[in-house]
Amino acid sequence: MPDVTVWLIGAYAVFLLAVAWGIDLLGKRSAERSASWRTGNFVYHSDNDAWKCHEDKWLWPASFDPDKRVIRYVGQHEICGRCPVKDACSPTPGPRELTRQLDPWPFSEAGRFQRGIALAVAVVAVALPAGALVGSHGPLDAVVLGTVIAVVLGAGVWPLARHLWRSPANFPEHLQREGMAETAAGHAAVVPLDAVGRLGRAGGVPDTARAAPALTDRYATRWASDRRRLPGED
Repeated sequence: MPDVTVWLIGAYAVFLLAVAWGIDLLGKRSAERSASWRTGNFVYHSDNDAWKCHEDKWLWPASFDPDKRVIRYVGQHEICGRCPVKDACSPTPGPRELTRQLDPWPFSEAGRFQRGIALAVAVVAVALPAGALVGSHGPLDAVVLGTVIAVVLGAGVWPLARHLWRSPANFPEHLQREGMAETAAGHAAVVPLDAVGRLGRAGGVPDTARAAPALTDRYATRWASDRRRLPGED
């Protein structure tokens, strides 16, 4: 029979494996909860690759951020501008925007840090029986400890570690690539509708009229995509 100490080490290693997966699961649920706060009442439809708001309007994919690896979805200007809940829905003068992560969790630095902690716990779960295996001389002890090491490696270390060294390559080629700096510059160029009205009353219509073609051209190129709406879609 294996020694009692061997059984205790094996049980503790399995316990650490469960702790590692618990840490990883908590981090994933926290990320999902944070994403649900950002999207609110919007519902993602994978068949159309678009979001639908609570007013039954669509937000279509507009660009891809290669740095953060997120796809940006933008509503239509003419629809969002006339929406009765525009002020409560979008904090910016332009249409409502949403993002969707292209990669599974962990997709952020915080998520990778969380998974790194879980991986460290799993490595400790391997180190304990491995150290005991070096000092163990009984064949049954070696069988028990070797089995525990194989289980922890296969069920803990390998699944947790493989995502950290993989380099994602599934870039959506049909979308324009746009970083955070370009997006911020685009938002700064948007003129609020109430500001346009004030300019008109103050005699500033010529400046706004001259800026309109450039603004139209910017959105025509920036938010263009290969997707075309089907007849009957809003």
